[in-house]
Amino acid sequence: MPVHRYVVKSSVLETMEMIKLSQAANPPIFEEIRSFQDGKTLATLAYEKYYFRASNRAALFITIHNFHGEAEVTAVSTGSSDIFLFNLDFGAANHFLRGVKKSDFSGSN
Repeated sequence: MPVHRYVVKSSVLETMEMIKLSQAANPPIFEEIRSFQDGKTLATLAYEKYYFRASNRAALFITIHNFHGEAEVTAVSTGSSDIFLFNLDFGAANHFLRGVKKSDFSGSN
């Protein structure tokens, strides 16, 4: 289960929109923005994608928050397959996560 976490200089809402643009071919299946006291914001995105080459699905969950003064993004991707007795994703989870990494405006890898 690949995980990518990084801090960005843009706001939570701007970051959410940039990530949605990076996944434009695949609209989110869940999207939520919650506001808290003191200007704190939490955004959540969830995606699902079917990979024909391996007959499997991959899921991508993204949270963006500014609870510690700067916007932090956490992206978690997971996959599964239809292969008997095995739970392989044939790289689908990593592939799905790459779209979020490409929209990484923090300068980290």
